[in-house]
Order: sequence, then structure tokens, then C-alpha cells
Amino acid sequence: MIITDTKLSSLNQSNALAIELAKKSKGVTGILHKTINKSFLHILPNQFIYFFLVIKFFFKKETFEKKIKLIISCGRISAPYNLILKKKLKCPNFHILDPYFNHNSFQKIIVPEHDLNKFKSTSNILITKGTLVDQSRLKINKFHLEKLDKNLTKKKKILLLIGGDGRSSKVTENDIEGTVLEMNKLYKKFQIICCFSRRTSEKLKKFIREKSNANYIFFPNKDFNPYWTLLKISDYLFVTEDSVSMTSDALSTGKPTYMIPVKKNKKKILTFQKKIRGEGLTKHYKKKLEVWSYQKLSESKRICIQLQDFLVS
Repeated sequence: MIITDTKLSSLNQSNALAIELAKKSKGVTGILHKTINKSFLHILPNQFIYFFLVIKFFFKKETFEKKIKLIISCGRISAPYNLILKKKLKCPNFHILDPYFNHNSFQKIIVPEHDLNKFKSTSNILITKGTLVDQSRLKINKFHLEKLDKNLTKKKKILLLIGGDGRSSKVTENDIEGTVLEMNKLYKKFQIICCFSRRTSEKLKKFIREKSNANYIFFPNKDFNPYWTLLKISDYLFVTEDSVSMTSDALSTGKPTYMIPVKKNKKKILTFQKKIRGEGLTKHYKKKLEVWSYQKLSESKRICIQLQDFLVS
């Protein structure tokens, strides 16, 4: 069972781990998803949410058609639900990211390295480099490729992954202008593809479109978002430094990945970016495209190996 909030990033990380674990576990016939929609209750700290759920489920029994062998949750508000169902279903439970309470009640907590300072004890902690990525999605979608075909040229491709506005980070026109102007110089040899995130503001999208030349193509559009196909077919990747998830996706390809500096950025994200750059995984663009090799990230598979002892056969 996967329990998540409404964030797509929470679902993606949970699915990535669940799919890898399902491959190793006998008797698994499917993955049950439970989404926790935010309500007034979820403004409260997790300890209070948990107590409320204890009372609620004392009077209301929740049953499932199939036996649940494992609970995986991701996101703050999903953590109390994980612990409640763990007691009822009597099965192993894992949580991705900080559950913000009762750390020792989870058999394993999976957190990125840059969040490790939140924990006093690391006895049940598994550390990742970036986010968990479902590498089975890193393939060419035939439907997407057919729709892309009329827009694609035979040139090598550069993919720009653009973030946007977050709680403590923001991609501005000043951050992105230099990269766009450099890409404009490469249009004769390369096709430039720009993919915006859900956080990219309309103002920033408009700015990039106005500064770019006619060689660019932009996604997502009204028809579809070929994000994973674009990662697969592109030769070089440029990613704004505000997004750990897009950085992790890019590094799961093993392709040359350039990071676009973002001035207003969370300290922990800057720490993450500095570390992977120091390890030679990423670079800052210096007016020349390079090819370098690194061990592509396979964090979901690596974490799955560490969790095999908890799998129920």
C-alpha cells in the first residue's frame, strides 16, 4: 500500500520504491494507492493528527479486499496514517522524507542526504542522493514519439528543464537569461527543447519564449507532456538548481547534465547541488559542451537492496 498527499512528487517517489520492491517480493499482485486530501485537520502537527485518527478508527473499521504486505508513505500528512494502518494490518512500514514525529515507530525512514541534519538518531535511516526515481519510466513512449516526430529534427538535442517558484526558492529572468542566450548560439548544430515544471510562472515562460529563437520547442503543451521521452532522446541536459527531483531524474540517465545556478535557493538544495558537482556528476556550463561519464543514479534499486530483509514473501 502506498499512502501519499496530493503532491505528484510524493507519488512518484513512493511508486519508484514500490515497483522495485514488488519485483523482489513473491506473491505481490498489485499496489494499492491511498491519497490523503488536505483538510483543516492537516494544519495541526502530526502528533495531534495521529491522536485524532486513533479515535476515528476506534469507531470506524477500515477493511481491504487484499492482504497488505507493506506500507510505504511519503509526505508529512501521510505519516500518521501510515502508523495507524501499520498497527491494524501488522505489516512492515517505510516512510519517505521526514515524518515529523515518532521517528522510531517507522521501521525505515528514507531521506535525502541534505535532510539528514533533521534527525537526532540515524539507526533506522536510509540515505539517498537526491530523490527516488522510477527508472522504468526512462524510455521512449511510442505515442509521444509519434506526436513529437513532426517537431523533431535530426540534430542532436539539448533539453532545458526549468523549475520555478517554491517556498524558499525562485527562478528569475536573471537566472535563466544567460543560459537562453547561450542556447541561441547553438541552434545551428542542436535542437533546443524547453520543458517547464508545474512551478514555472507564466511570466517566466513568456520571458524565455521571447528571448529564445525560433529553433526552440516548448513542453508541456495542451496535448501532452513527453517529459520522460524527452529525457531519453536528448543528448545534453540543463536543469535549474532549484529542483532536486528534476536533477535526480537527469542524473538517472547518465547523460551530461549542466546545472543552471539559481540565486534565490534553499540552503539545503545548494548543499546538495554543490556536493554532486564536487563528485563530478554535474557541471556549470562554461560556453562549451562537454561529454563526461559518471555512475548514473539508481537510488530506488540501491535502497530496495537494503530493504530486502523486510520484504514479506
